[in-house]
Amino acid sequence: MNKKISNAYAGFAQRLGLQMDDSGGLYGQRGGYAWTIFATDPRYPYQLLVTTPVHRTAGPLSKEEVRQFKREHKEIFLLHQRQNAISITVRVKGSKGADRLEAAMNALTELLRTQSFRPCCQNCGQELPVEGYFVSGGYMQVCDSCAQALKQSHNTAQTQRAQKSENVAGGIVGSLIGSLLGVLCIVLLSQLGVVAALSGLIMAVCTLKGYEMLGGKLSNRGIVISIVVMIVMTFVGDRIDWAILVSQQLEMPLPMAFQAVPVLLAEEIIVPSAYWTNLVLLYVFMLGGAVPTIRSSIRNRRFVNLVYRLGHPPVEL
Repeated sequence: MNKKISNAYAGFAQRLGLQMDDSGGLYGQRGGYAWTIFATDPRYPYQLLVTTPVHRTAGPLSKEEVRQFKREHKEIFLLHQRQNAISITVRVKGSKGADRLEAAMNALTELLRTQSFRPCCQNCGQELPVEGYFVSGGYMQVCDSCAQALKQSHNTAQTQRAQKSENVAGGIVGSLIGSLLGVLCIVLLSQLGVVAALSGLIMAVCTLKGYEMLGGKLSNRGIVISIVVMIVMTFVGDRIDWAILVSQQLEMPLPMAFQAVPVLLAEEIIVPSAYWTNLVLLYVFMLGGAVPTIRSSIRNRRFVNLVYRLGHPPVEL
């Protein structure tokens, strides 16, 4: 998290009377309810999920009640109901961001009071004292017994994950299979006359996910292998695209056209500037898809089995 965003979050916390964890999430008690506030996607740090664990005997809000509430409070983008919690999504970018966040929380607090919602544990639903916890990249307000159970469960999962071996051969096969979807996307979009960022995103996501699915896990080695596969298969996809064009224009079989592309390029029958510009754009789009996907994978791997009480982060955080 950069300093500008961190300072903005700190300002929100101070205004709302909440605390800010080292991970960037806000938490605490306000208006008789426990709250957690955080950005679910690091790419959109000013789109915050505001959650409070509550329940009532009458059950969740009706669809009409939700629609009416959102109509009356335009600062609230979405309202989500889960078994033991209600969440709202608020966009807080700009100079009025803090005003929108405070107004949204005040409105939700009033709704909870008038609709007889009572605070509870976000995990078990019992009306017990709760504390904020960081749980696998998210935030929860849970009672002490649920916190201990979550820690135990995640410790067990961490041990199992550490013992799970990586199947490199399977991962390579998976990345190749995934990359074929990227190649198909490159060819199809190009035939439509489009060099789209979507093709690079699909190439990156499918290659990495393919490795993870058949390799068992996505290690640093798996990331490097997947990147190599992406680079090679993006080149192959571009070459196939040109081969289709050559095959159509010169009326030759596709395999022969594929082999002829370098010769035609050397003879400048294929305009070199057009060829290389197209290839560079594909690599730029591939990079645009690969970087956030890899960053997300590394972040998830780092936090997947991490559980701690907010305000008391482990040293490695």
